[in-house]
Amino acid sequence: MEYEKLPMEVPNEVPETGFVDPLGANSAGVLGGRGGGGGGGGLISNLGPSRTVQRLRKGLASDSYAQAVAAEWDSYKSSVMQRFASTGTITVTTGLDILSKEPRGHKKSVTAVHLEQLEDTEKEAREGSKIISQQEYITRLRELNDEIAHAWLNNERVSALRLTIKVAKLLMDTSVPQFYPTLFVLVTDVMDTVGNLVWDRIKRKSEVDDCDNLVALLPAEFTADDVRPEAKETCSNWFYKIGCIRELLPRIYLEIAILRCIYFLEKDPPVASIRRLNLMLRGIADPLASAYAHLYLARRGQVLFPSDSGDSDAPNSYGTFAGFSQMPVPSAISQNRDYLINGLNDYLFLFRRVLQGEFDKKISASGIDRRLYVTLVEPVFEWIMKCILKGANQEEMAFIVHAFGEPEPLTPRRRSGNGGQDNQEPVSVLVHYMLKQLPSAYIASEALNILKLVKSSKDISLSQHLNYKLLGEKLCECSPPRENQLTILNEVWKVVMTYASLPEYITVADVFVDYILQYCTEVELAVLLKDILKHLRKSDASDVVLMSLESIIFKLVTHYTDITKVLNLVHVVDVLDVFYGEVRLSVFKRILASVTRGNQKISDPVTRHIIFEQGRVLHDSLDSLSSEDDRRQITRLVARFVQLVDLGSDLEQHLAFLVDCRAAFGNMDLLRETVVHVSNRLSISALQMAGGSTDKETVEFVKACVTFNGITIPSITSIIPRIHLFLETAESAFMNGLLSHTEDLIKTALKCLQDASVGDGLKPKEFEESVCSFLLKLISFLTLVPGHGELGPFYILRGILTLLDTRTRLVTGRGRLRVLCGVVCMLAAVREGKSFHITLNEQVDNNDVLYFEDSSYEEELAEITAIVVDMLVTCLDQDYDKAQTGYQYLDACNALVTAFRVDGDLQILCTGLLQKASALMIDTDAYLQATAWYVQRRGIT
Repeated sequence: MEYEKLPMEVPNEVPETGFVDPLGANSAGVLGGRGGGGGGGGLISNLGPSRTVQRLRKGLASDSYAQAVAAEWDSYKSSVMQRFASTGTITVTTGLDILSKEPRGHKKSVTAVHLEQLEDTEKEAREGSKIISQQEYITRLRELNDEIAHAWLNNERVSALRLTIKVAKLLMDTSVPQFYPTLFVLVTDVMDTVGNLVWDRIKRKSEVDDCDNLVALLPAEFTADDVRPEAKETCSNWFYKIGCIRELLPRIYLEIAILRCIYFLEKDPPVASIRRLNLMLRGIADPLASAYAHLYLARRGQVLFPSDSGDSDAPNSYGTFAGFSQMPVPSAISQNRDYLINGLNDYLFLFRRVLQGEFDKKISASGIDRRLYVTLVEPVFEWIMKCILKGANQEEMAFIVHAFGEPEPLTPRRRSGNGGQDNQEPVSVLVHYMLKQLPSAYIASEALNILKLVKSSKDISLSQHLNYKLLGEKLCECSPPRENQLTILNEVWKVVMTYASLPEYITVADVFVDYILQYCTEVELAVLLKDILKHLRKSDASDVVLMSLESIIFKLVTHYTDITKVLNLVHVVDVLDVFYGEVRLSVFKRILASVTRGNQKISDPVTRHIIFEQGRVLHDSLDSLSSEDDRRQITRLVARFVQLVDLGSDLEQHLAFLVDCRAAFGNMDLLRETVVHVSNRLSISALQMAGGSTDKETVEFVKACVTFNGITIPSITSIIPRIHLFLETAESAFMNGLLSHTEDLIKTALKCLQDASVGDGLKPKEFEESVCSFLLKLISFLTLVPGHGELGPFYILRGILTLLDTRTRLVTGRGRLRVLCGVVCMLAAVREGKSFHITLNEQVDNNDVLYFEDSSYEEELAEITAIVVDMLVTCLDQDYDKAQTGYQYLDACNALVTAFRVDGDLQILCTGLLQKASALMIDTDAYLQATAWYVQRRGIT
């Protein structure tokens, strides 16, 4: 069968008032290179090839390029289906025969099927309607996709084509507009499947003969000259078959699906075919169906043009720019943008009729309003504008912005539908997605012109505030010229401040707070905050408004490193008072987190009061249902805030602040621990301010701190921090010369330990380690604490030893031995006398002064030393942990050798301990070797 070209002459340019029937140029004529219809009525006319065939075809026929384009769509279509996902039922009047799954009869032969296709007219769909759920609809379409592929593999290609046509007809039904975007995605998946199958079939037919013998593989960048005549004939047949489809919409979709196959027939890119399809799309009267048909052409058309088709070395293919005689046409705008610009411009004529309400009756019949109907078309504008601006250079971007952004003078073809108006304002939704795709650098350089576009786009297709919001975000990414920064802000706010809707107003304000922080001064920030507060007072703040306000506060807190700076800004505190509920807690957490992260002292009284009240709110929000993470986070934030408060030399006011904290945050153990630490820090600060010698005023203040701690510490739940805080308070009291308070605090700590249950919520090992650490610290402190005149110099130490004897399970094994070794070292230090002691307070006398030349003191020291050594030896005989026995021997040996002059029985004891350790441990153990060296150095053999 010889492929015949249809002789059809088409003028190069068609007057705008003329008419060219794109359906008159059938597929055969197009494939022959002679048909295609003119480009009249579009934005750009006199379109010719924009580069050499080699550069235009580079990568076009390659499967890898087509797969890359398809992958980009796959990523986008998922978001479309999620955005318009819904549940419910659909009343179907189109495609009932394919949507109603019926049992199949016996399979017919391929010949019988072909004969049936040629002789019988296509069956009409069953009369009536069917109610089907959307999920069933989706499932059935996916099954149909599989059925078509299965029929193709069984060589039932005509059946596959018929079924595909029926699937394409589903897009003619727009009675359920909300479902149409999902329907489009599913139907075009079927179209893509058929298009890929046809491409693979023709490619294979060009590479193998009828007996499946390989003739020659097509090169990756093949031309029509490389294709076998048999493959060209098959390709022509497919275009003829599709050209015979009676319904316009299925014919358009099927031809778009296989349009890539035109490279098997023509050397040049299918510019004429694309133009003809654009003109055919004008025949679709339904706005929703027309929009998504343009989207499909835009998507599949990208495969036909290389991604680099906007190179500057392409020849100038453009003449005049319809409707914009003052705008120069770029000399190298790419052909893949040309058909997109013309197609989108054509659709805007229909879309503006929707915005003007011409289709309201039909829209209302479908159960939705005009605004929701317009929303359904947004993916079309987004995708097409993305394709138009992809890889565009500066000149092309300026041309596109002017084409779709400037108010459009009406051409004669359009005037009749606009009531005689001179201009049509730019469409808001189109401006939005144009801004979204334009680079931030371009928008910043053309900010004033872009601002005019946004200001003039006021139709219902998209709320204007979203365009202002997007413009602000783009300007925050890239700085506009310095001389225009304040002008941009003023021009924007002239419009935004008039918004009656608080959510719309605050959405734009949120973005432009960031703009002001980057490019303006605090004067403009104060004005904006004042205006925000003014709008907030006019109406109640919804959740959406609170989220934007939260974002504004976060930006301020992030921008200023000093939280005092933020809270002292005019109107910020008033804005904070607007928050309520969970958003309020989130904002307060963020502010406290900023305080702790900055790690700066808080001395400003206003700041301190504000954050204190915020901490109180967070504390009061905790209840039995609060998670442990929330409880832990809030407690740490409040505790850190208390640590950072600094009132300078006004120690009494600072102590009063701690009292308020204890009262306000009563359910936080960590906070109570913190206020005790800060109180002890204040008592030491008082001593430093007094020059090291306490006067009456200092003593009274320190007593107040000690009393405050004595009341606070017992309320702490866990015993371990409690006993450590008692000891810490005792140390601060001792440094200030309060001996009686020191003794009482130590005795209270030991009493707590005496009454404590083993473990106290901790693991046994952790509890023993904590108790051991406390006792060692206390024993070290007793080196400085003088004895009691009536109870003796070592009555506290005797109490510790009694505790070890009566509560043997408090510390066991090596821990108990460490405590006893610590006592041994402490007693040795006491015996050294004045030469060892460091006097922290001149008003406190140590034991050397109190018991100077007192023989009973020496006798008691010797007695208690003997008791401790005996306890130490007894502890070694108790085999708590065999793995630690060798280390225990070494611990005891080191303590004895360090504390005493080793001779006589003590020398024998130490030598024996070293020998026992050597028998239990390897010779290379570092601790064993160090102990042996030290013993030898002390002259012990």
